[in-house]
Amino acid sequence: MSFRVLFVSLVATAFCGLPAFCQSNKPASAKQPPKHDVAASSRKEHKEDLAAVARGHEQFKSTCGFCHGDDATGNRAPDLVRSPVVSRDEKGDRIEPVIRNGRPDKGMPAFTTLKQNQIDDIVAFLHHQVYEAIHSSHVPGDYPLAKLLTGSASAGKAYFNGPGACSGCHSVTGDLAGIATKYSPIDLQQHMVYPSREEQRTAIVTLANGQKFEGKVVHNDEFRIGIVARDGWHHSWPKDQVKIEIHDPLAAHRELMEKYTDADIHNLFAYLETLK
Repeated sequence: MSFRVLFVSLVATAFCGLPAFCQSNKPASAKQPPKHDVAASSRKEHKEDLAAVARGHEQFKSTCGFCHGDDATGNRAPDLVRSPVVSRDEKGDRIEPVIRNGRPDKGMPAFTTLKQNQIDDIVAFLHHQVYEAIHSSHVPGDYPLAKLLTGSASAGKAYFNGPGACSGCHSVTGDLAGIATKYSPIDLQQHMVYPSREEQRTAIVTLANGQKFEGKVVHNDEFRIGIVARDGWHHSWPKDQVKIEIHDPLAAHRELMEKYTDADIHNLFAYLETLK
């Protein structure tokens, strides 16, 4: 069985706001991390607009259900619950362009008449379906280390300092010092593979007259960029009229998801477990 299939069945969350292991400020004083239930704690922290999910479900059934199934698990068209587009989506930045423009090469029409709030509701529904699918398995927080520790720590260290380029952003004597004492084994592996989605992308938008706006990205599709600037105001511009510089603190992690082999993940985890 592929590690990714096994890991998704074990890990209790991929889309909730757990802090990335490299950003944690948790104290490392305790020798043994407290035992807790990953699924229960992540469900408690997860927040969503259930009204939007319900509206999105109805909209999805009438617009997309014939091909993708009423529950988005696939029919004539692919299963969206396991779609890379949906799993990497941030507030509709990947889903919305597909809905609006379609995929003519794959037989998917464009839905140009849908209003923004309808698309937002569909996005909420799809994220809800993914979250529910991931949480369908119940895993205790004290899952035995022996069952997870199957890789080579030395190979993981080589990957950390070499092909993985982890050392370019992280330091074993800095942000990762004592990381294995801060988290239970399953939590550590979870943070490694699924860093927080709460790490907000920022952008600097430069207008034609040279004026610059900087803030958190709240909308980004093929045509428009939207940010909440430092003054708290929302701004949006057509992309072809401005210069945009986007900073994504988790870009490297997302890129690694397409490059990781099962062995890389096992080895890297084994190395991180030595950082006590």
